[in-house]
Amino acid sequence: MMDQKFDPMKAWKDAYDQTEKYWGKTLNETLKTEEYSAWMGSVLDMNLFYQKMINDVTKGYLEKMNVPTQEDIARVASLIVNLENKVDRIEEFLEDKMDGLEQSSTSKRDMTKLKSDLRILENKVDKILNYLEKANQPEESKR
Repeated sequence: MMDQKFDPMKAWKDAYDQTEKYWGKTLNETLKTEEYSAWMGSVLDMNLFYQKMINDVTKGYLEKMNVPTQEDIARVASLIVNLENKVDRIEEFLEDKMDGLEQSSTSKRDMTKLKSDLRILENKVDKILNYLEKANQPEESKR
């Protein structure tokens, strides 16, 4: 007589273990072959070629549409950062010089005007950055 009941989970696990043992061994042997490595290399080359082709087509399209590319935005942002650093250094230099000089009413007025001009320049640079950031956003996020 059968005292044991049929356990479908145990049967499934046994089938899985046997299948995994066979296919695991077969796949490991296949992965170690030169042919498989060559095939994977060709797949990688094809993907890289496709990616380069898409990038070139996209860049060409954006240039023809007169839309700045990500590289253009990055280059302008780098120039703006450099400009801001130079303005900061000039401002620090002038403040150091003004501290050393005798503060006359004319020099105070000139320094105030210079600081005002620097603030105006910084505001313009900020507006340019904001414009460039908006121009770089996708159409859907502008709405």
